[in-house]
Amino acid sequence: MREKVIVFAPHPDDEVIACGGAIAGKVAAGARVLIVFATDGSRSHSAVLGIERDPTPGELAAIRRREAESAAKALGVDPADLRFLGHTDTLLAASLDTFRAQVRRLLAEHADVAEVYLPHDVRELNADHRLTGEGVVDCLTELGLAPRLRKYVVWDEDTEAAFAFTNRIAPERAASPTERLVSLDISPWVERKLAALEEHRTQVTLFSPAQRRTVVPAPFLERLRAKRTEEFWIDEPGEGA
Repeated sequence: MREKVIVFAPHPDDEVIACGGAIAGKVAAGARVLIVFATDGSRSHSAVLGIERDPTPGELAAIRRREAESAAKALGVDPADLRFLGHTDTLLAASLDTFRAQVRRLLAEHADVAEVYLPHDVRELNADHRLTGEGVVDCLTELGLAPRLRKYVVWDEDTEAAFAFTNRIAPERAASPTERLVSLDISPWVERKLAALEEHRTQVTLFSPAQRRTVVPAPFLERLRAKRTEEFWIDEPGEGA
């Protein structure tokens, strides 16, 4: 039986930024990878850049869905294995009960999942990220499921400063005292990861005529393109990523 892996992304592009190499590697090893997007990405331009038109948030949501599908193909993931939950970008807190119900149903449907990639439920600063992680962890506990967890952090203080955008929420729990950070060598898959990243054109190019900078800042992109590892927090003694 093929190993089943689920990746939870708060926004379209987080799946590539955080674990694009891991995804490509899992697919190459024969795993079935599902990617779940919590929010629609509709407010990247309005929230980060103050751009409300060309594209509008509604237009941007549709564009970013297509970008996510193209990025998935670049990583080798079947677009049929993508799930778009559709919550409003930057406002996941406003529909948290619905989000958790969706996650619970999805995990129950895929109770044989072996590994889950998710935003860290404590260390992430961004509200959409942290709430995505908290929801996944809590739903797994409620269902009595115990897949391997690979927790990532995209929005730390450096990212927040680079984007010049803050959408914080205070953590309601503490990180496990036994968790540790592991590094995954993605050298064999980095070309696929970077190809997938380029599919998120709204985030990495001057997509709107009004833009003077990319949504994902140039220094952040430069570091990301140079990296040959991905980092994950795990709580399993003696295991690597």
